[in-house]
Amino acid sequence: MMRKHVAFSPRLSSPKRFAVSSRTMTALAAVPRARLSFWNKLVYAAGNTGNVIGYQLVTTYVLRLYAPPDDKGTALIPAFLAGAIPTYLLLNLVARGFDTFWDPIVANWSDRSKHRLGRRRAFMIAGVFPLALTAGLIFFPPTAATSLVNVVWLGAMLTAYYAMFSVYVAPYLALLPEIAPDKQENTSLSTLLAAAALLGALGVMVVAPALFLGKGGNDRVELQTMAGALALLSFVLMLLPVVFLDERRLVIRAEASGAEPSHLGLVDSLRATFADRAFLTYVLGYTLYFFAFNMISTGVPFYVEVLMGRPLAEVGKLLGPMFGVAALAFPLLGGLARRFSKKGTMIASSLVFGGLMTLLPWVHDVRLGMVIFALAGVPVAIFMAIPNAILADVCEASTRRTGQRREAMFFGAQGFLQKISLGVSTGVFQWVKDALGSSADKPLGVQVTGPLATAILVLAALTFARYPEARVTKEMEGAG
Repeated sequence: MMRKHVAFSPRLSSPKRFAVSSRTMTALAAVPRARLSFWNKLVYAAGNTGNVIGYQLVTTYVLRLYAPPDDKGTALIPAFLAGAIPTYLLLNLVARGFDTFWDPIVANWSDRSKHRLGRRRAFMIAGVFPLALTAGLIFFPPTAATSLVNVVWLGAMLTAYYAMFSVYVAPYLALLPEIAPDKQENTSLSTLLAAAALLGALGVMVVAPALFLGKGGNDRVELQTMAGALALLSFVLMLLPVVFLDERRLVIRAEASGAEPSHLGLVDSLRATFADRAFLTYVLGYTLYFFAFNMISTGVPFYVEVLMGRPLAEVGKLLGPMFGVAALAFPLLGGLARRFSKKGTMIASSLVFGGLMTLLPWVHDVRLGMVIFALAGVPVAIFMAIPNAILADVCEASTRRTGQRREAMFFGAQGFLQKISLGVSTGVFQWVKDALGSSADKPLGVQVTGPLATAILVLAALTFARYPEARVTKEMEGAG
């Protein structure tokens, strides 16, 4: 077999740093692989349900446990350290500081791995149990009173959780463009992943509170029991793709395709990733959207208890309609993306979701809240499905342009920024609510988070407008 010629430019910062022959690009499109059956798709999607259960558990209920509304229980950590530093924000920044080094290291290891089980599956095996374990342990602080010991515990558990998130989730998502390299196929699989994520979020935010929070969420033991059960379910679901998905059969072999695992070192791989204009534009828009979305997600228990005067167990009354509408919207997303483009759907999603969140300060009736969150179901469905499909396109375009497969670095870089956004947005929410008030008599700190999220979503829409989708599509088709 004739070897495919791949020429590398020594200047990694140049946008044309790699050149790949047209014969290589043709081979990439033509190499046979094992068919991705419906069973394979379900098993792969189950991992996303498990991952989202743990993630949603941490983002929605950790702050509620450690820093409840002013009139809803004893705080387990002081609101501020040294009288001025928001505690939860500081802990998240410390955890993100570790991720600054850890995320790209894991991604680079995975991209360069030649493990016999597969370069993604080996990392998923290593991360699955610690990830589920730390998601549960966060909810079991050493003491039941406000204490610096709890501050240390929470900081350590958050750092461990996000470190294990990198080990499992970045390689898991990196499989998407590898097992579904076709543009329409990865859109279809991304939509299935979004439906799986919706199922996980539904379990955490609607079903579990109804089953476990019989006293309205004010009983700490009930919340801890719920967290333990969800962490166990998360582990079982994340284990399914590890056990049943044969990466070696489903991924195009490097030696047959003309593409190869990355041989770039950590620094060069990072530089090449962030020098990709399509990736940089996309990931900035996604990170801004995620910041706003997570701020709203963190705020839901406070909207229910503080603004609407209802018990925590009734969060399902807001989120049930939203998830129901999102589920109905999923089958339509492929058609929307084809007609208006993935870029166009993300811009519309950002603006519609932002417009709805401006109404939150005036929502005092749970019925009005149900209507607003139901209308938010369509933009939320788009946000859950389309970004992974866009990033899969970016990965495939990069592979065709460079001859190297670096999916884990792309998804790892996104995951790193996602976790920074997650930590900072949750910390900012805590800071705003504690500084401006989070009680029924003084709700301003909860009210302003809606308009704040809107401003960030407008910035996300402006950023998505600069995503070069036409260029990415040409490169995927071998015309770039």
